[in-house]
Amino acid sequence: MPLIINCSENCIYQEEGVCNLKHATYSSGTPLKDCPYFKEKPKDKNRS
Repeated sequence: MPLIINCSENCIYQEEGVCNLKHATYSSGTPLKDCPYFKEKPKDKNRS
C-alpha cells in the first residue's frame, strides 16, 4: 500500500497536493525543514 504524503510546496515531486516521489533517493542538498528531497519546480516561461 503506497503512502500518501500531503505536500503544498513548489516541488517537482508535488502533484495535486500529494508527493509523488516513488522511492527514497539522495538528498537534494537544499531540503526544507520536513523534506530532504525537495527540488523546486522550474518556472514556466509560458506563464506570466
